[in-house]
Amino acid sequence: MFKRKNAVVRTKKYGKLIRLSVIVVIITLFSGGIAYGWQQYEETKYPEGTEKDYRLPNAFLDFARLINDFITQNGEEEVSKENKTEEKTEKGDTIIIVGSEETEVSEEIISEEIEEPEIRGGIVPEGENSALYDFKNSLFVGDYFVAQAENLGYFEYADFAHVTGLDMSTMLTKKELKLEESYVTLSDYAASFADAEAVYIMISAESVSWMDFPTFVKKYTAFVGNIAESFPDAHIYIQPILPINEEKAKKRSYSVTNEKINQINGYLFEFAEENSYWILDMAGSFANKEGELPAEYTTNGIRFEKDTYQIWSDYIISHKAH
Repeated sequence: MFKRKNAVVRTKKYGKLIRLSVIVVIITLFSGGIAYGWQQYEETKYPEGTEKDYRLPNAFLDFARLINDFITQNGEEEVSKENKTEEKTEKGDTIIIVGSEETEVSEEIISEEIEEPEIRGGIVPEGENSALYDFKNSLFVGDYFVAQAENLGYFEYADFAHVTGLDMSTMLTKKELKLEESYVTLSDYAASFADAEAVYIMISAESVSWMDFPTFVKKYTAFVGNIAESFPDAHIYIQPILPINEEKAKKRSYSVTNEKINQINGYLFEFAEENSYWILDMAGSFANKEGELPAEYTTNGIRFEKDTYQIWSDYIISHKAH
């Protein structure tokens, strides 16, 4: 395509040079004729042996030479420009615009905005309170804790997926939730909410049950991995295990302690940062100076009183990362 266009441009250039050359020849012949005639006239005008005045015919000859030099130089510049244009066109990195009098060369620079990668993961900082409607594409997943939050009417625009009466081990495998015509596990049921833009994973101390630290974190991280795999583009929020009131918990035969909970939470913080999950660092909002859940906040040492959920809700509303 470029070669064909260059051939057309070259033909026009040479045509122009030919026309200019014809004009030079005509002007030269005309000037030479005038100079010759004038010289003959001068020969007859002056007596033999006297100095003759040839200034006028010489002026005509000088004028002819000047015109010839100007056109010749102009032609060489045109050819030089044409050659440079062809070289740049062959390289393919410029756009050639050929005008009637001069050649304009412009480079087309295509610039694309490079978007900075979205930062995810770590502790969610406190911000302005979000409206409840901002949680319309959010999914809360967990055990009885999430079930009670839904029953009390919190986050009415969000979706909920929860099971009760299971620990972290059976939660991974037991099929308790009905989805269409079959029963599925909690993580499979949660995956049915495909439009969720944010997933809040909330497991209580009750689900720690009899498991030791290594067993619990292994089961817990596997559960979170299943959820995250179903929502690759969603923001994943992890709620740490909240403190308990050990005195009340012992009366109900719960063996979990706040020391064990703190150990688990320390690991969960590292796990969240390594996998770009958000951490809701809310445990301190439910602990007294001894690091325990106040007795008035809980019914059995682990489960919350109804009013305690308001503290939880206020924290979620004021800590939204996206």
